[in-house]
Amino acid sequence: MDLQQLISEFAASPHGEQAMASLTDQGVDPGDAQDYLGHAVTAASEHAQAQQQGGSGGGHSFLAGFAAGLLHGDGFFKSLVDGGEGVLTGRIAESLANRAGLDGGTAATVAAALTPYVVAFLRQKMG
Repeated sequence: MDLQQLISEFAASPHGEQAMASLTDQGVDPGDAQDYLGHAVTAASEHAQAQQQGGSGGGHSFLAGFAAGLLHGDGFFKSLVDGGEGVLTGRIAESLANRAGLDGGTAATVAAALTPYVVAFLRQKMG
C-alpha cells in the first residue's frame, strides 16, 4: 500500500475523524489539521519502516515512557506500549516541526493529540 493511500484511509477512518475533531476542537484550522494528519501518518510509516530495517533511534524516548509507566504503576506490558508510543510521539513531533514548520512546543502538543489515534488506526489496520 502506498503512503498516500494510507493517509487517505486514516483520514476517512473513525480514528482519523476523531483526530481531526480533536485538533479542530483545540482551534486548529481544518486545512492545517488535515496537513498535520498526513504528516503524522507519514512519520509513523517512516518510523515503522526504519524499525523493520533495524533502525535504533528513539531509545531515550522509549526508556522515558517505559520508566514513567512503571513509576505510575502501569505494569510491565502497558509500560512497554507506553514507551513505544512515546517514541512515536517524538517522531511525529519532529516531523511536524520539520515539515509543517511548527515550533517545538506546538509540534509536541499536536503530536500528543494525534499519536493515540494513529496508533489505534495502525493496530486495527495491521491486526
